[in-house]
Amino acid sequence: MNAKWIAWDRMAWLSLVAGALLASCASMQVGSDYDRGASFVGYKTFAWMPRTNYGTLNPLVVQRARDSIRSVLGNRGFKFVDEPADADFVVDFTIGAHQRTDIRSYPVPYADPVLWTRHGWWGYRYWGDQVDVRQYREGVLSIDVFDGKTRRPVWHGWAKKELSSEDIAHSEGSIHSAVVAVLEKFPPP
Repeated sequence: MNAKWIAWDRMAWLSLVAGALLASCASMQVGSDYDRGASFVGYKTFAWMPRTNYGTLNPLVVQRARDSIRSVLGNRGFKFVDEPADADFVVDFTIGAHQRTDIRSYPVPYADPVLWTRHGWWGYRYWGDQVDVRQYREGVLSIDVFDGKTRRPVWHGWAKKELSSEDIAHSEGSIHSAVVAVLEKFPPP
């Protein structure tokens, strides 16, 4: 193989790896937990838990989350009722964003340029430290379900994601995506 193809092959591989890393950084992490003794079979109606603080000061974000949760649950066959006392389960949520700092330290090989020869490095390799510091904004959504009769928590789901400037400027899409991802795990099997 000639050197041009080898260089192109390496560049293509590095581009693929870099793309995969960027995609994984922007991906959403989702999880859930539930009460193994609870029965979700009889759940047909839901209501909101009465609450004034949802973790954010932006009432538009709260309304977008409420609209998405209600829509997703409605599309899955659950009916919304106004009174929590009349509901089979009660839904609560928290939504917000936090400034995060990611610090990574890893060893980096280097060698003294004086030791370079026609055949490559000669002599001893030295190791140094590379430190990368990155600040970003992380969005978090938590959805909790409480049994309407016992008032005990029976399910908890969450999603977190590094927010892009697009996510912040147009939060409807990212909020709805997070709600869909979290409620995909409700009710548990």
